[in-house]
Amino acid sequence: MSGKFRPRPGFVVQAYKFALDPNAGQEQALRSHCGAARAAYNWAVSWVTASWWQRKAEASYAIGEEELTPWRSWSLPALRKEFNRVKTTDPRFADW
Repeated sequence: MSGKFRPRPGFVVQAYKFALDPNAGQEQALRSHCGAARAAYNWAVSWVTASWWQRKAEASYAIGEEELTPWRSWSLPALRKEFNRVKTTDPRFADW
């Protein structure tokens, strides 16, 4: 085996490789799911970085730390809760 992974003595590492052969409808569904996952990821990155840039701009105007825009949580539960709230109103997610 190459890389850093080494199985513990006495353990067997087994892998499976699958080939997908979707029909046209299944292929469209797979592409849609991949697109939705990427859109959700991009939304989460922009949502978190928006508060970072806002705080950076406020700090450049010599606003005190206690008065800066609060940090947005980027824990999975916080992101999931906010995304579930946003996805019903944001037109970018209407197709999914």
